[in-house]
Amino acid sequence: MRYSLLLLALGVLGCSEPKSDTAADSAARNTQEAPTVSAPADSVRVQTLPANQLPAGVPSQPGKVLELKQWTDANGLNLLRITRTPVQTLPARPADDPNDTQSVRLYVRQYVQRAGQWQELWHLQDAVERCAFDTWLGPVPGSVTVTDLDADGRTETTLLYKLVCRSDVSSAPLKLIMREGPAKYALRGYTVVQSDSVPARQRVPASSCCLDTIRPARLEAHYELYGGRYETEKEFRQAPPAFLQFARRHWRRWVVEQEFEQL
Repeated sequence: MRYSLLLLALGVLGCSEPKSDTAADSAARNTQEAPTVSAPADSVRVQTLPANQLPAGVPSQPGKVLELKQWTDANGLNLLRITRTPVQTLPARPADDPNDTQSVRLYVRQYVQRAGQWQELWHLQDAVERCAFDTWLGPVPGSVTVTDLDADGRTETTLLYKLVCRSDVSSAPLKLIMREGPAKYALRGYTVVQSDSVPARQRVPASSCCLDTIRPARLEAHYELYGGRYETEKEFRQAPPAFLQFARRHWRRWVVEQEFEQL
């Protein structure tokens, strides 16, 4: 049962996020990471706005506001809005789903104000579709970060979000997305959950990279290897080195699951 649910999670991880940006073909692999991770320094001043104080002129976006942040960089005044739709219960379809299922969608958009008008800088949309088990989708609280790691005046926006469709305590798909305007960089892998008597933080692997270097037969026999690891670092191949260094630290800081699954 656990293995079948992990395969379901793999399907969610691989298919739900649009892959509209071209990634580099080569992977940076087998990089060891320090086991001790501190909170990242952030020199960009970010204002968190109340959900009901959306600036005038911002285009509509489906769902309830989860995050609303504003800051200034070389592009001008930026606005980040994260929303999530209510969980939709779908009736059973005998040919496909013998039980009722649930679906939920996440929307992320960043805007920049130019000549008094809000223009979309980038967007992200993801979903958990027709899940017959426990369903959850959303950003990891506290993980949204705005930085200027390459000191070029244009900020990077980083967020982690989790997609859940499971009936046990197995790892859930986790995605780290970093955007610098149209440039997109991502780590896609799995959370670490509390299991038995070993604290979850102690179960974070010494190196989170990379699942694509582990033989499939070994992963099939040892499903616990998924916990805390991501698939590859290849999308950071052409990014400034500071971006990948930050992404590794950020992943390790937030990869352990907390009790925040409340839609």
